[in-house]
Amino acid sequence: MTQSFPETMNVWFLALQGTTARPNEFLLYALADNTEDGAKSAEAALKAAKPGEFVDVEVRFPNLVDSTTLHVQPHLWGLWCVSERIVSTLEMFASPKQQ
Repeated sequence: MTQSFPETMNVWFLALQGTTARPNEFLLYALADNTEDGAKSAEAALKAAKPGEFVDVEVRFPNLVDSTTLHVQPHLWGLWCVSERIVSTLEMFASPKQQ
């Protein structure tokens, strides 16, 4: 969480978009290693993959405690990228809205 915006946090994620998807249709997966080094490592592995090779990317879903391994073939996707995004803590941890 940031001091300026206590209700938000920076999250590194993998975005995947299919070859026939519209520009606004993509999948986002939060990286389990939520550090810049972890993001660079995942990106390097995806870049180095040859056609037909799978890359194991550790991701974390908001409603699960443990991470999950996502097996990605980067060459089969129309677009993929590793990026940082600011999200609300409610969205990240899937907390119900307080009233």
